[in-house]
Amino acid sequence: MKAPGAYVHVPFCAHRCSYCSFVAFPGLKGESDYFDVLVSEIEARRGEAAAPLDTVYFGGGTPSFVEPERLQRVLSALRDCHGLAADTEVTAEANPDDLTDSRLDALVRLGVTRLSVGVQSLKDDELPYLERRHDASAAADALLRARTRFARLSGDLMIGIPGQTFDSLRSSLDGLLSTGVDHLSVYLLELEKAPKLVALKAEKPELFPDDDEMARRWEEVDRMSTSAGLPRYELSNWARPGCESRHNLKYWTETPTLGFGVSAHSFDGAVRRANSGAVVDYTRLVKESGRAFVTEVRLSDDELRREGVLLRLRLAEGVSLRDFESVRDGLARDERDRLGDCEAAGLLVRTEGRIALSRSGVLLSNEVFSLLV
Repeated sequence: MKAPGAYVHVPFCAHRCSYCSFVAFPGLKGESDYFDVLVSEIEARRGEAAAPLDTVYFGGGTPSFVEPERLQRVLSALRDCHGLAADTEVTAEANPDDLTDSRLDALVRLGVTRLSVGVQSLKDDELPYLERRHDASAAADALLRARTRFARLSGDLMIGIPGQTFDSLRSSLDGLLSTGVDHLSVYLLELEKAPKLVALKAEKPELFPDDDEMARRWEEVDRMSTSAGLPRYELSNWARPGCESRHNLKYWTETPTLGFGVSAHSFDGAVRRANSGAVVDYTRLVKESGRAFVTEVRLSDDELRREGVLLRLRLAEGVSLRDFESVRDGLARDERDRLGDCEAAGLLVRTEGRIALSRSGVLLSNEVFSLLV
């Protein structure tokens, strides 16, 4: 049996960035009450984990923004109510401007083993478009200091920032790699989630790359990261071998995860549940029943097979050919034909009993995934 993991949502931030689509709000108003309710939820759901947790992921929001004692209280509740394995991977997302030496040391003391730092760019003229509060020098310095304290260190970069060029992206990536990170998450800027940037594009379209240029930049990220010893292991993630995110791998391999906090999602191997995305409703539901689920979807065996193949195709190692063909054979004829067309076009490649997205297939992955949902 695979050990389950836990995701904990911390919705507090120093500032809500223009591109953020998560449940988050600026400041610490209501922080104490929120963590009281969060711990109550963890306690009320005692026994949901079939085995001790071996990953805990503090996401947000910005977990590094709150006092570390808040996170320590959550970890203690998780240990008491669900159990933590001896080698539990504990990840906390962080922003560079929060990472003073004292805050870094406090995160280490409370048990964080892996830090994921939202850098996005190491170019000072690009960061204001994202409303980031740090500058490039502060971000690089925070990473270097974190590197001396954490066994695992991840950095985020973004492709498609207004004003970014092919060369400026290469420079940001080179700077990030030089800090010694062993994991990279690289995302395409999703304009539809950022109304301010949509308006900016309408006014100054020359600041934004087209789809072909976005693809060229992704390919360069892949080339540079792989050359630096961090091969791609998932659509948007690269890591030194052995330094992959154990928690995120649970999502892509359909391993059970418990989600705690506002907007958090849970999966027990057959049922997907989502907590309320509104803090007021989340608080009320937990106080009433100990749980805050507002949706519950039980997947059929066929849905589980399809989803399993789709999620594993996100991984560089792909999925077993047997599982892929089992799902393919159950599709409608036109879907099977279109999937065959994807393979004939080189988007899917077969090797040693497995099938995976090719490099070009990653860039057109939605063409494949749309046939499996």
